Amino acid sequence: MTQSDTARPWRRLPDAVRRVWMLRSLIMDLCVMAVCGLAAVVFHVIRWWSWCHALALTSIVVLAALELATQPLRTRYAYRFNRYSIGGHDVMLHRGWLFRTTTTIPYNRVQHVETRQGPLLRRFGLTAVEIHTAVSEHEIPALENTQAAAIVEQISARVLASRDDV
Repeated sequence: MTQSDTARPWRRLPDAVRRVWMLRSLIMDLCVMAVCGLAAVVFHVIRWWSWCHALALTSIVVLAALELATQPLRTRYAYRFNRYSIGGHDVMLHRGWLFRTTTTIPYNRVQHVETRQGPLLRRFGLTAVEIHTAVSEHEIPALENTQAAAIVEQISARVLASRDDV
């Protein structure tokens, strides 16, 4: 590893990813609550309602509400501790606050690079970048569209160059 690789800067994700994560959580939690409400109505109409059903559905709704209430704090920490770094020989991804994970992906192990963009990412002009190896895939959760295209191009060029060196 060269000096430039050890001293290379960690890059943050774009600030808009926090809104995407919050909206994604809000949508999922509201869907869970709606399904529980619908199940309660159906169970009541078909006269299949019991204290077990009430307890189960209430527990699920309470857990979804707690998840929604703690989402701002979890989003803040996820944003603060999600980083990536593009080096001369590898890509490094860092995640986690309490349980930290740093993944190093050498270019000679990369099989292909993909971009992914759902409706929320597209709405905020963001793209996720997935780096696939033989064993697994690794993700940079969100980058601005132009930055994502540039990074995919940069990684692809370095993968090609590392394959020529072997």
